[in-house]
Amino acid sequence: MRKSLLIGFSIMPLVAGIGLMEVGERGIAASAYVLLLLFIVFLYRRFRRAAAHVPRIFHASAAIAVSVGLITMVSGMIHSAAVTAVAFDERRWVPLTILRFTTGALLMYAGATSVVLHRAIRNGKHWAVGVSAATSFLFWSYLLFLFPLPGTGGTVPPMLGMWTAYLVWLGAAVFAMLPRNAPRLDVIH
Repeated sequence: MRKSLLIGFSIMPLVAGIGLMEVGERGIAASAYVLLLLFIVFLYRRFRRAAAHVPRIFHASAAIAVSVGLITMVSGMIHSAAVTAVAFDERRWVPLTILRFTTGALLMYAGATSVVLHRAIRNGKHWAVGVSAATSFLFWSYLLFLFPLPGTGGTVPPMLGMWTAYLVWLGAAVFAMLPRNAPRLDVIH
């Protein structure tokens, strides 16, 4: 029951991300999500065989981390190259130019952090889940900041959907780390 609930909660932001895109881009995004899901399943199975003693939630989170991280890191490199070309063509530096460079840098940073931490997450290291959750939440917050801005309708929704799904899995990993018999915080002795 918990697995199906977790999968459902991670599929909803992906479908919402596709739904918010322009009609012509939806098919491409849906196809990319299917390929991404197949890659995640492949990695999950490999990670599961490599460290069977670690809870499965960590393997799933690590598979998502490396997949989403690679996509985000490559997107950041492409975005930064495009922004650099536009900035030198315009020959003026306005706040929008700085925002564009910030987006590229954050894409690369969040992606690289996820890729680097995936091995520790796969091995069940609690610190790696915490660091990845913090980094992912900051990047997710930045994507929410960009979402209402004009001109971001084609790229931000699918990225926001992927990172929301990743945060759902990281959140589940955090809850899996909590001890079952810990004292309740609302009870005062």
